Amino acid sequence: MAEPPPPLPPRTLEDLSDDLQRLILIRIPCAVDRGRMSLVCRAWRDEIRRHRGQLAGPLLQQPPPLPWLLLRAPAPLGLGFGSTRAACALSGGCVHHFLDVAPPDARCFGSHDGAWLLLDASHPRDAAAPRAVNVRTGAVRGNRAFNIRTGLSTILPAGLLGQDGQRHDDMVVLATALSSPPDDVGCTAAAIVIVDGWAMAMVAIWRYGWAMAREPQLPPDGFLLGWEVIWHMLNFRPCVRLGVRARYLVVSGGELLMVIRFMPHPGHQPTSKFKVFRMVQRNTADADANDLPVAEYPCAWSELDTLGGRMLFVGHGCSRSYRADQYPGFEAGIYFLDDGMFYDDAVIFGDASQYPCSDNGRWTEDGHVQRCFPRSGPSDHSAPVCLLP
Repeated sequence: MAEPPPPLPPRTLEDLSDDLQRLILIRIPCAVDRGRMSLVCRAWRDEIRRHRGQLAGPLLQQPPPLPWLLLRAPAPLGLGFGSTRAACALSGGCVHHFLDVAPPDARCFGSHDGAWLLLDASHPRDAAAPRAVNVRTGAVRGNRAFNIRTGLSTILPAGLLGQDGQRHDDMVVLATALSSPPDDVGCTAAAIVIVDGWAMAMVAIWRYGWAMAREPQLPPDGFLLGWEVIWHMLNFRPCVRLGVRARYLVVSGGELLMVIRFMPHPGHQPTSKFKVFRMVQRNTADADANDLPVAEYPCAWSELDTLGGRMLFVGHGCSRSYRADQYPGFEAGIYFLDDGMFYDDAVIFGDASQYPCSDNGRWTEDGHVQRCFPRSGPSDHSAPVCLLP
């Protein structure tokens, strides 16, 4: 008996099966790229629109979007002052378009999910400049949260109330992490700040609607160390600092990770490697030769020998973890940005020239550093920051 003839090849997009359309979309994981494709191919746009209802679940469902790297260096000539380039990992590090951050010379000190940026919009060379509102544009000069997608803006505290009741109206925020979107009435912020007259950075907290940040009352076993915010609700065994450029805390699958970034030599050198540690509880048998009693140091950092399929995006106040197997074509690794001068008061207050903005890339488990993002010149107002869509 003769075999049946093979099926006719599809002649139009309407002839494509749902499985084939799924394969096409999987290879275009970025929503911006999909939008561009729909503009180029009218037939594809019409087909997706026609099937939007029935395909929205099985076909268009995607994992969470990966962060964009916002390069705050001046835009190329002819593209206008202050335009911000957005490099997308889902597009292989390509620049999608230019985003407007208002005001354009604002310094970024954090971000939050939903396309929120945390900005110091006072003059970058005068941290004590008065906070004001531009009567023509309505733009707020001072600390604020700005939604780059909707244009919504929320004022953030610009002053600090110390434990002794003293007011500091010249607070400069270096990094901030939020518990929820900044326009949420339940939002709580924890920040690293500096104020005039203090030689070291300090912790500040505020809640939605507060006019001033406050210096928290730390628990008896809490402590501050240098320029870092320590996870002060728990005590950890001390860690080695030699060659460390930065540390980041990342929540991943219900675990607390610490990512350590190394440089080969002191100074502003390119990133050379990373190490990742997981928080573990110590037991009484863990009292080691350093004489660190478990009662005082109940937790420790245990180094991981593998990323366990994680993709980690690290940045001060905006670190996130993703599963690589949810993103076809991606592998475990650590994406990083050039925040090496993030805590440098010489840059913030104007004694130094620029934020370098060049040490961005991806570290792989085989120990290689890939420069997968576009090259960027220095910025005179802000380091790069991760935008969380």
